[in-house]
Amino acid sequence: MRTDLRRDRLRDAVHTPPALPVAVALLGGEGLLLGGLGVFLIVRGFGADTDDRGRAELGGLFAVVAAVGLCLLGRALLARRWWARSPVVVVQLLCLPVAVSLLQGGRYGEGIPLLAVPVAILTLVGLAGGYQPRDPGEPRDPA
Repeated sequence: MRTDLRRDRLRDAVHTPPALPVAVALLGGEGLLLGGLGVFLIVRGFGADTDDRGRAELGGLFAVVAAVGLCLLGRALLARRWWARSPVVVVQLLCLPVAVSLLQGGRYGEGIPLLAVPVAILTLVGLAGGYQPRDPGEPRDPA
């Protein structure tokens, strides 16, 4: 049984499209940056110049939870789970209007990366879309 599991993992690693690990790396980087921002917001919420401490702490906590979610989605996408692509696409599509509004407001330092990274992730997930995600109900190919 253990040998079959190793053989299946090796076969999955061989059949992973090359765009998929790059998309997962970008998604992981996005998660790490969001987690760092969340920790920064939590720490900054304890400062003396904070108007609404509860809102600052809740925003930071929400950012940390979202970062963990992004990292878990990246792991599921790399494991080729059949359900993982849709949440990744939805999260990246939600970033686009925020990026456009930042660009319209003249905040190019935040808007350009927030536009470029989701577009790159969507493109790479689309390029890797030809892969067959593993469906837990289907038996594996004997090949």
